[in-house]
Amino acid sequence: MIKPENDMEFMLAAIENALSGNTGFGCVITENNELIVEAFNTVKTDHDPTAHAEINAVRKLAKIPDYRNKKLTLYTTGEPCPMCMTAIMYAGINRVVFGLSIAEISQFMRQIQIDSQEIVDKGFKKVDITGGVLREECLNLFKTQYHDKC
Repeated sequence: MIKPENDMEFMLAAIENALSGNTGFGCVITENNELIVEAFNTVKTDHDPTAHAEINAVRKLAKIPDYRNKKLTLYTTGEPCPMCMTAIMYAGINRVVFGLSIAEISQFMRQIQIDSQEIVDKGFKKVDITGGVLREECLNLFKTQYHDKC
């Protein structure tokens, strides 16, 4: 059973990852309420436009044997972009929890205005999506990391 306090706990872990990477985007993946993967955005440091927090997390997840047979939840400070949401679906992740929506992230940087639910609705796998978890904390994170863009 999913408990709201678990969502908040793991979103705090995603925020901590974002802070450790000096970015607004942090991510964790859990299995049965246990953290199994942590990542943050490394686009600038890796000079890799695909190195979003969620992609980095999925890459780490792929190294875990038999990960596709697990019930997984991905927590991320910002709603996954279309590239990330598609990778999440291909990875077989069952649930996504995010802090800020794509529309809210757009205050700080350019975004493709296609939300995660639209990707799922047009895709091949059902993924449960919960948004707005620790929204204010994620908003403050983005304000701190991208203060010159506000």
